Amino acid sequence: MNTRFVSRAIPSVLVIALLALAAAAPTPPGAGPAPPPQLQPPCTEFASAVAGDSTFAVLDGTGFEQALPAGMSVSACSLRVIVYPNAFGKLELRDWDPATLAPDPDAIALRRTFFDGSSLIWTNGGMAPLRSFVPPVVTNSVPGVAEPPKPGVAMQFFGTTWAAAVGTAYFTPEGPAELPAAVKLNADGSREPLPGPHPVFAHAVCAGDEDLATLRIVQGVSRTDIKPFPMPREFAQRFRVPQEVELRWVELAMAGAVLSGGTYNDPGVRQAPILAIVDGGTMPEPVSDMPPPLVEAPVDVSALVSSSISAPLWGSHLDFDRTVTLEPDHDYWIYVREAATSTFMNRRIHGDEPPAFTAGIGPYFCRADSTGEWNHTADQVLAFRIVAHPTAPPAPPPIARPAAPPTPPMPGTSAFALSTTPNPAPGSVRVDWSGAVGPVRCEVMDARGRRVAEGSGGAAGAWTWAGTDRDGRAVASGVYFVRARDSAGQSSNQRVMIVR
Repeated sequence: MNTRFVSRAIPSVLVIALLALAAAAPTPPGAGPAPPPQLQPPCTEFASAVAGDSTFAVLDGTGFEQALPAGMSVSACSLRVIVYPNAFGKLELRDWDPATLAPDPDAIALRRTFFDGSSLIWTNGGMAPLRSFVPPVVTNSVPGVAEPPKPGVAMQFFGTTWAAAVGTAYFTPEGPAELPAAVKLNADGSREPLPGPHPVFAHAVCAGDEDLATLRIVQGVSRTDIKPFPMPREFAQRFRVPQEVELRWVELAMAGAVLSGGTYNDPGVRQAPILAIVDGGTMPEPVSDMPPPLVEAPVDVSALVSSSISAPLWGSHLDFDRTVTLEPDHDYWIYVREAATSTFMNRRIHGDEPPAFTAGIGPYFCRADSTGEWNHTADQVLAFRIVAHPTAPPAPPPIARPAAPPTPPMPGTSAFALSTTPNPAPGSVRVDWSGAVGPVRCEVMDARGRRVAEGSGGAAGAWTWAGTDRDGRAVASGVYFVRARDSAGQSSNQRVMIVR
């Protein structure tokens, strides 16, 4: 069996014992009833669904990527892909940036699941079964988050096998315009466009219930670059939220968990980490005997119990048994104990973090046992995300005011103007201008308003757009807009048609 795609679940008896332990914790004054469960109800309709009969072969180490509309939560998804009996598939949800038209390859995976071709039950001619994510993926955030998430989610599928072919993937060459175009992912890390004017993979996505749509990331550190070693038994991270919210769950960046004894057939007993939220209003640093938590729950490490899977992944815990309200401008602690059997990721502090980061993220402490002294690690903070329900509606966006008209040209001069040649163009486009004051900055936007490329030139000059995005990949056929602005604030636009 291919060990890259082997995972082991927590024994059910252990889960029941952990739930009983969490239920025995003292209830803080004023705590509300349990929040809605992380597992969403069965999907009755799809927020995004596309059929497709065009196919291409998925080979060993290759895959494909389909991004979803910005702001969409994901509780479950399915891709129409056939995985052969001797092959395996890995499906990941990743942050997707519409500005770069790609996920950050170094970012933490949002969720991860696997398909085994030997046991996969086919439906609808090859549509893989709908996979639910617990907790679901929340992409929206409130203002003031230290490191807010990217605005979108991409589904990435990778295949592996002992033979050459993994399976077959389905897509439509001309999908809906509201969905970003899909791409093939090659084994060498390169990205390859699919045939058609706007290819989209065949898929179905559930966005969850009405309650999920109200949830927001209310604090978080989204990047990670450190594995603490040796792993502490306990650690604590101080934080603040920018507005009043009802806590739903906490996500931690994790990179593996191990069994503490036993064998493959008899895993033995393992103490799962316990995540708690502790009031820090009168506790600027953690104390030797930590006070009773506001809420706590065992961390679910079932997706990480495999030494062969060490790429960072956002993990969470079992459902909280009560709802607590977090107040703005008030200190709280994420407190994790029995953590030494799992790998929790941190982020290095460089000293140039923005004001929202320093206002919301406090110090990080750790210790090797449950009674020893706490050690302050000054150059690190925990990578985490707090998901909650804002108790008040978000502030309305500022009223858009019309931009001031451009400064009229001086007598005897011509207005700032652009010209593009050729147009339509099969590739490169030359952009010329006249009447500019000082250097000129250019940018190319697609039909959805996403920045594709940018460049600059002198007051009397030109710039050539190669017909590629900022990663050097050829853009798809379609309408694009060249926007230019000079040093005096004058602007000009030109519509460009790319025809491949």
